Amino acid sequence: MNRTLRLGTLLALTCLAATLMLVLSGCAAAMSALDIQNPRYSFRDIRPRVDVAIPLTASRIDFDFAIDVDNPNRFGLRLDEVDFNLFVNGNRILDSVSQQNVQIPANGIGTVHLRTSVGYDSIRTIWSQVADVISGRRANYEIRGNAYYNTPAGRLQFPMTVYSSR
Repeated sequence: MNRTLRLGTLLALTCLAATLMLVLSGCAAAMSALDIQNPRYSFRDIRPRVDVAIPLTASRIDFDFAIDVDNPNRFGLRLDEVDFNLFVNGNRILDSVSQQNVQIPANGIGTVHLRTSVGYDSIRTIWSQVADVISGRRANYEIRGNAYYNTPAGRLQFPMTVYSSR
């Protein structure tokens, strides 16, 4: 009886492994058949707002970014989340995560809004860049991160980089 139990367990594990391999190869085949491509990203609008407060440690800069997402795929995508690093004039000033629920149409463009704030401690380390923003001088913005999409093949992560010179 013990031998029968071991043989049955071995047979069950073999069937489970075969099923798992079929499912995984099916997912890979579906993804290659869909030929899912990373959308292209560009800044539509950038609005930095400086909030100087007393005491200075309560000061901050709020950034509102509108980013166009150009979907080259023949099916729509839903952007669920973006994790990103913000650079101003080449200096990394913050890391942030933004929860989204934006539908990007097939072969079309959708707009994503990212909002984030930089507190006093970060402002102190990049004071010359902040002074340029306050005085209206040009600032170069860059967002580097990952965009997470709900696709016909499941949730996929794509790298996201957006450059702008203002």
